[in-house]
Amino acid sequence: MDIGWFLPEAIANMAEKVDSLFILISWVSLAIFILVEMLLFIFLIRYRRRRSDDQGLSIHGNTKIEIIWTVIPAIILVIIGVLGSQLTYDIQRPPKDVYTIEVAGKKWAWDFKYPEGFKTTNELRVPEGKNILFKITSNDVIHSFWIPALRMKQDAVPGRQTQFWTGALKKGTYSIPCAEYCGTMHSMMLGKLTVVSQDDFNQFVKSGGKGGTTTSSSASPAEKGKALAQSSGCLNCHAVDSSKLFGPGWGGVYGKSKKLADGSTVMYDDQYIVESIMKPSAKIPEGYTAPMPPQNLTEDEARLIAEYMKTLK
Repeated sequence: MDIGWFLPEAIANMAEKVDSLFILISWVSLAIFILVEMLLFIFLIRYRRRRSDDQGLSIHGNTKIEIIWTVIPAIILVIIGVLGSQLTYDIQRPPKDVYTIEVAGKKWAWDFKYPEGFKTTNELRVPEGKNILFKITSNDVIHSFWIPALRMKQDAVPGRQTQFWTGALKKGTYSIPCAEYCGTMHSMMLGKLTVVSQDDFNQFVKSGGKGGTTTSSSASPAEKGKALAQSSGCLNCHAVDSSKLFGPGWGGVYGKSKKLADGSTVMYDDQYIVESIMKPSAKIPEGYTAPMPPQNLTEDEARLIAEYMKTLK
């Protein structure tokens, strides 16, 4: 049944199974609600007091009716419980031919580690037509890895690994929000799932997770820095102009003197930018009380981002 008019698009067979169970429970609940309300209305009209001196009849119950209205709901609940348990176990038990991606939540981004050894931040890319297993944990507090288009949501818990898998996905781009409040920047913890063809995914793997976000080898350092800032999730927290998001805006700051939280000042140059990326707690800008989360970047990559920041006005 097509229910896309009030649910996100289901992009996998497992999501369609979740929708089917949801529809079944909804129709059963609606039928019971209508039946109860109809009976309530009928009884209110039929057995209403017609005279002020009317006395209600003493009713001692009906064993047959009581058994019926106990057994039928119990059977319905058992059926729903069996179907729900079966679906839950199906989600937790992956087939043998799965492509495994490790997911780690952190304040306030998603890190994805691929079997080939590289990582991406907030950019999850998978091939269509392949079973995918997500192994999920957290680096700090409890997060919740949620892909609405998959109907899947699993807590990311520090020191513990949870998982779910999905079958072949439909090509497209879908959101990955965090569904567990995890701090002041929770609403900005938003990743992106992109399902691509197998050929495009092979290129993505070959590039070490940079495919689609980097430019050619002949690109300037600033262009490479821009691609890094996009693929690493920097622009989720930093605006490319002077406005503040959850971190200071990058526009027009390079080469200027900036005040720090401890009252001192610093020159916004390559050295300060690289240090801020590699050691976020070293020098916190004025107006901020906590450092940004540690970044999965090398010093050379941090210098490329500094080159990009030079171009922002």
